[in-house]
Order: sequence, then C-alpha cells, then structure tokens
Amino acid sequence: MAFDFENIFKYINDEIILTDNKFNIIFHNAKLIDKGHKKTLFDVTESMINNNVKKQILSFGKSDNNHIFFKLIIKNDELSGNIPVNLHICKIKDSKVKGYCIIIQDVIQEVRNKIQKATFVDIISHDLKNPMRANIQILELILNNKFGKIDNNLRPVLNELLDSCRFMNYMADNLLIKYKNETELSELKKQKYSVVKLIKDQCETLSNQISRKNQSVELVIKSNTDDIYIDVEKIKKVINNLIINASEQSIENSKIVINIENTTELIIISFVSQGYKLNNNALNDMFEEYISCSNKFRKVGFSLELFNCKKIIEAHNGDITAKNGINGMEITVSLPVKQVLSGMEKSSFHWGEL
Repeated sequence: MAFDFENIFKYINDEIILTDNKFNIIFHNAKLIDKGHKKTLFDVTESMINNNVKKQILSFGKSDNNHIFFKLIIKNDELSGNIPVNLHICKIKDSKVKGYCIIIQDVIQEVRNKIQKATFVDIISHDLKNPMRANIQILELILNNKFGKIDNNLRPVLNELLDSCRFMNYMADNLLIKYKNETELSELKKQKYSVVKLIKDQCETLSNQISRKNQSVELVIKSNTDDIYIDVEKIKKVINNLIINASEQSIENSKIVINIENTTELIIISFVSQGYKLNNNALNDMFEEYISCSNKFRKVGFSLELFNCKKIIEAHNGDITAKNGINGMEITVSLPVKQVLSGMEKSSFHWGEL
C-alpha cells in the first residue's frame, strides 16, 4: 500500500524525514530546513551535526537499538539565527521497507520557557530565603538567651515560630532544587567521596533541629564502605532531606537509625524512623511530585523533598524505595560503588555546545 506522505504530514510542524537504510531521502516535508537538491539525511542536517554526531548515527544504524536522540542546534541566519532542536531517529522495521524515520522538533519556545521559569524560581526563592534566614538567626539568638533570659512561657511560642521559618526556608530550597534538577541533572559533577563522612556531617548540621523533638541519630555501619563517585552537593541534599523526613515521621524522644552497608556493586543506606507507618497507597506515591506524607504540616508541596531525592538518585544510576518497618517507616537508597555513566552523562551534546 502506497502512502500519501504529503497529506499525512501536511499539518505537522515538526521536520519529518523518511530515508532508506542508507539514509537516502525518500520523503522530506521541509518545515524547518529547505530540501533543495539534498539527497541524504546528512546533506539536510549539515548545519546541525558534526562528525562525532554523524559517527554516532552511523554506529546506531549497525546496532540493535531502535531509537537515538540528540539535542542540537540548527545554524541558519535565514531562520532568525540558531534554533535549538530535538533530533529523533527511529528504525523502520517492515518486511518490505527498511529505513529510518527522522523527526526534528523546534524547541526554542520550550527553552525560553525553562529559562523564564528558572529565573522566576530564582527570584522567588531569593526573596523568600533572605528574610527567612534573618528570622531564623534572630530567633535562634533569642532562644539562646543572647538578648537576656526569656520567659519560659514564651519559649514554646518562639520555638514554634522558628520551626515555621525553618520549614519555609526548607520548602524554598526544595522548590529551587526541583526546577534546577530539570536542567542540571545532566551535568553531574562526580568525584570520589566518602558517603559515611557526608552522613556524619549532615547529622551534625541538623543536630539542633533533631534535638527539638528530643530525638537522636544512630549511625550503624554494617560493613566496610569505600568512597564512591557522586556529585557531593546533590547527594548532600538527598541525605539532608532524608534525615529531616525521618525526623518528621518519628515521634518525640525516639531514635533515627541510619544503616550503611555495601555489596560488591552497591552501597546501601537505610533511614529508619520510629513512630508513623503509611498505608500501601501512600508508600507507592510518596516519591511522586506534590504528594504529601507529612504528619505535621499537611502541605501539598512538602513531598518535593522526596521527589527531588528520587530524581538525584536516579541520575546517579541508583534506586530509592520505601517500606514500613517494625516501628515506623524505612527509606532505602542504593548507589553504585563503581562509577557508571548515566544516559544523560554519556551524551556530550547539549544546546549551545556545537
């Protein structure tokens, strides 16, 4: 059966190119790039790809993979300058026809939207965080009697106000992390570092906050742990979020247990809270965006902390899970011991790079 490609793709804004198995053009709707007298895919895309990309495409043609994807730029002054695009190449596997379907998507508006959103979030986070930091510092000084002894009846009120300020500051941090993750997780800055040291440092940093509920943290190292390749700042945010979450999910006067062990391939870290358990639906949803499991604040956005953790751990080729334990909830993080590049890290092609 013959296809009328002209009519099929008449109202599609994306560039559609169909080729045979040698990348000779069978059909081209010429939405973004004029076909002219160009005969092959590489003739059409000469303003977009360099030799490295071409080699990857040719290598893909000989592989068992069915799809390959690039973020590239069309360089053409007649099209109002450089245009960021997504280039998808899929294999056509049919008993009679073998070749490729190439889709080139103009994503300039998507890029503009992301830049505007990131700028907006930066402004909001900055304007929220500065007064919150000031309030936190002042309240801590007051509670530490730096301005004179305070009335015991006033102390619980000030502590509640301090908790609220810390929560707002914490939420602003996670809001900013969430939107930055969308663009920055493809650029992990890995180095060899001790996860044990990272956890100990974060426990020390959060000690005052944890002690407000008369809680303590016990670190249990079940086997020798080696340094692993991680983006230290991003994993630090994960550990910080999971310790705070364990504190929120635990009752007063309880112990938060952090277990660390490793296999030949993974380092496994479990954060065990004591006090609250969740039903199966809540456990399944707790790493989803905007699903809250907070017993204290009941805020929709509170789950951003766990959503951010999931995205960061997955970018490290790790895994994060949750289950109910004997006395509470347990969140477990697994990270590869050896350095393994993720799909995003393997790609060296980003907008503006060519």
